[in-house]
Amino acid sequence: MSMYFRGKDYDTTGSARRIDERMLRLLWLYARPFKGLFAAALLVMLLGTAADLVRPYLLKIAIDEQVAVKDATGLMRTAGIYLATIIAGALLAYGQAYLLQYIGQQIIFDIRQKVFRRLIDQPYQEAAEQSVGRMVTRVTNDIEALRDLYTDVLVAFASDSIVLVGIIIAMLVMDWQLALVSFTVIPLMFVLATTYQKFARQAYRLVRERTAAINTFIQETLNGILVVKAFARFSRTEQEYDVLNRDYLGAGLKEMRSFAIFRPLVEVIYTIAIILVLWSSGWQKAGSVDVGVVIAFLRYVEKFFGPIKDLSEKYNLLQSAVAAAERVYDLLTDKASVKDQGKYKYESEVAISGRITFENVWFAYQEPEWVLRGLSFEIAPGEFVGIAGLSGSGKTTILRLLLRFYEPQRGRITIDGIDIKDIHPILLRKKIGAVFQEVHVFKGTVADNISLYDTAMATEQIIWAARMANLDRFVEELPHKYDTEVGYQGALLSAGQRQLLSLARALAVRPDILVLDEATSSVDSQTEALIQNALEKIGQKRSMLVIAHRLSTIRRADKILILHKGRVAEEGTHETLMARRGFYYRLYCSQ
Repeated sequence: MSMYFRGKDYDTTGSARRIDERMLRLLWLYARPFKGLFAAALLVMLLGTAADLVRPYLLKIAIDEQVAVKDATGLMRTAGIYLATIIAGALLAYGQAYLLQYIGQQIIFDIRQKVFRRLIDQPYQEAAEQSVGRMVTRVTNDIEALRDLYTDVLVAFASDSIVLVGIIIAMLVMDWQLALVSFTVIPLMFVLATTYQKFARQAYRLVRERTAAINTFIQETLNGILVVKAFARFSRTEQEYDVLNRDYLGAGLKEMRSFAIFRPLVEVIYTIAIILVLWSSGWQKAGSVDVGVVIAFLRYVEKFFGPIKDLSEKYNLLQSAVAAAERVYDLLTDKASVKDQGKYKYESEVAISGRITFENVWFAYQEPEWVLRGLSFEIAPGEFVGIAGLSGSGKTTILRLLLRFYEPQRGRITIDGIDIKDIHPILLRKKIGAVFQEVHVFKGTVADNISLYDTAMATEQIIWAARMANLDRFVEELPHKYDTEVGYQGALLSAGQRQLLSLARALAVRPDILVLDEATSSVDSQTEALIQNALEKIGQKRSMLVIAHRLSTIRRADKILILHKGRVAEEGTHETLMARRGFYYRLYCSQ
């Protein structure tokens, strides 16, 4: 199986009926605000069904009561009524389709908004465990399947159900014996639909998972297209995609086979019903069944299986929608909320000086492989603290815990003596300006990427942040200065310019605490000097925590912490640590 197929294993042994009821209750929750429009659509649907069902009966009257006695006047009157029902039915069908399509589109708009909001609000740990392609599929393909449910499937199930009930009543009124003979095929349809449901659900789940796998592969390949081209990895990449594409083809063919078998069997049962009606009408005593009744019955049987054939076509959309609903179920319920979401002691604002304390913090991404082992340290307000150590020593983990991307298993982290769990995550992250090693540049201009599209941020504040980050000299050389487009993922900027832009972005919100995660590891010495100069300018009014691979970046720090296997191995200034000729000394000399 391809490495890109990391889908959820669905429970295929549980009760399908229970799952359907759960999903339908959830989907109805989003439809409930439009129940008034649904009621109007139902009324229009009933009137349209009545206009449609009265036509076979009018045909019976015309044959048995007017053609038989050559009543031309009555026949013309019946023909006029017949034409009127056709016109009325067409107008009512338009009104019904418009109302239900409008309702469906509005519901899907609300669902799409909520799914996207859940995706960006979900804990970082959960987001990091999912592929981007899978999440994109949930917002696009899966929501599109739900759209089909509201705008197409519900229309068919509601209208066709009403039609079926109306046909059954009309047939029973005309000739109950002939009607019962026609209804003998209903158990066959029930068995067929139940069997089809079992196989179709599995097929549609597989199609959704294969779609997510392809989306993931394409997204990762295009993001890494530079590497693919640089290493001429065309053939291997195409082979990998061929495997995924064949998996998707197999899933699609499995889906097609399940439906291809179902539709002809419906036709067979329809033919059996026609034969039963003709045989039964001929078997009864001559004259007991009028010709008009037989013709009307044949039309009703045709209309009876019309909705059933329509439902068989829509049933695959229903299965697809339910499979899609299973994939987004957690995003549409409160279970997708942040685990510790609730009442915080500090939700709107809190004044802080910037004292950061780690108290006996233990953390593991997967226990018992501890990354931090009883880590304790303190950063005083306005202090510049550097953190260094070998790869895997836990440096970046400190930043992730401070921003509450993850939660420590033991110990606690405080800011000015306040446990960060008591501060709302949004408020906490507004107080902390973060600069990451990998800079993500969004579509738009330089100003857009500094303000992150915050229209309330003044131009002067953007320019100030760029000046403090030493980015302004580069911006002034751009053709449109701060209004210059940066290209896809900042392609028009150098690595150093992107890093300075990231620093300006962090400063623009005027944080009380500034943290940098190896911001100089991939830049040239000139850019590193600019970042160091920026840190000197901005470090006088705020606490700074700088994680560095290049020790020259933190050489002027007030205090340097050397991590080793999740603990503080050494602590002190650059001069003090160099004099000890210990771990820091060996790291510094190796560079």
